[in-house]
Amino acid sequence: MCMHDTLEQNTQAVLQGTCAAIVTYGNRVSFLNQVLEGVFGAGTGHAVVIDNGTEKSVAAEIARLPEIFGKDRLTIVRLATNTGSAGGFHAAIQAAAAREDTQHIWVLDDDNRPEPDSLTALAKAWRGMGANTQICLSSFREDKTTYKKLFKTCKFHGITKNSFFGFSMQTLLRKQKAKVWQKDGLKCLQMQMSAYGGFWFHKSWIQKVGLPDARLFLYFDDYDFTLRITENGGQIWACQNSVLKDLELSWQVNDSALQHWLREEENFSRTYFSIRNRVYIEKKFVKNKYIYNANIILYFLSKIVFKNKQSVYYHFQHPCLVYRRWKLIAQAIKAGKAADFQTPPPAV
Repeated sequence: MCMHDTLEQNTQAVLQGTCAAIVTYGNRVSFLNQVLEGVFGAGTGHAVVIDNGTEKSVAAEIARLPEIFGKDRLTIVRLATNTGSAGGFHAAIQAAAAREDTQHIWVLDDDNRPEPDSLTALAKAWRGMGANTQICLSSFREDKTTYKKLFKTCKFHGITKNSFFGFSMQTLLRKQKAKVWQKDGLKCLQMQMSAYGGFWFHKSWIQKVGLPDARLFLYFDDYDFTLRITENGGQIWACQNSVLKDLELSWQVNDSALQHWLREEENFSRTYFSIRNRVYIEKKFVKNKYIYNANIILYFLSKIVFKNKQSVYYHFQHPCLVYRRWKLIAQAIKAGKAADFQTPPPAV
């Protein structure tokens, strides 16, 4: 047998040993169908879908999916209630890791459709890096600003000490470059943390760092989980050759002149959980509370209040709404600092 055939067999073994862990909610079966088509089209051995508390009619549609894609390669797990992304991915990763045949877990949102060569690119990059279980990879999401910025600027994606929501006066003076790995047409950049959508890792990490923290409920639970991996000696690399298509834009992607926390149409709970969880995660990186508090103030002034003329006028035109939003923001920051995981968010 020639070397090429051996390499191809090894790659296929990695693909077959990969289990996709997917969470769906609401009524998104049309998205989920496309994602599963992409998952199996990419060569994934198995997939676990968590039905995160959908209505009975939707649950019935989801329950029929193994008949379409194959009962031997698709597992459906239904949760009685919606436990948020944190609870959903906790269950998905747990179910994927429990399978004896699973070696790697590929975490996907129900709107992350893999391209045909996306998993093969991950497998080849992992083997090119030495097939070490310490190595984790993340697929490239073309519509996600974080990944586009990473490969455009080569600026390291991580948390700077004393930063608030990634903002820090120090980052203006020091720009850490990401490490680059390139081989056989593949290109990967190292990151400190990753989003769930496209994150690929060996299941042995569950024994080392545990499952996602379900207390976070919504937003940044993926950063919390992946940071635990890099804090315990793991490496995360974004692979530009492993492409995912986002079938739906993030709630934060909007052309509005206002920062999304202030928009009237935005749900209070999304803003609250987003801020609370990010503050909770970043607090371990706070080394100087005075610099940290100064970064919070500067973030608010530059990114929200004085973001543009429309934002300044908005504060005068809608004082009651703005007051409620700022009150919510203050409560979320307080909860994050205190690791207060009460649900739902407080009424404002």
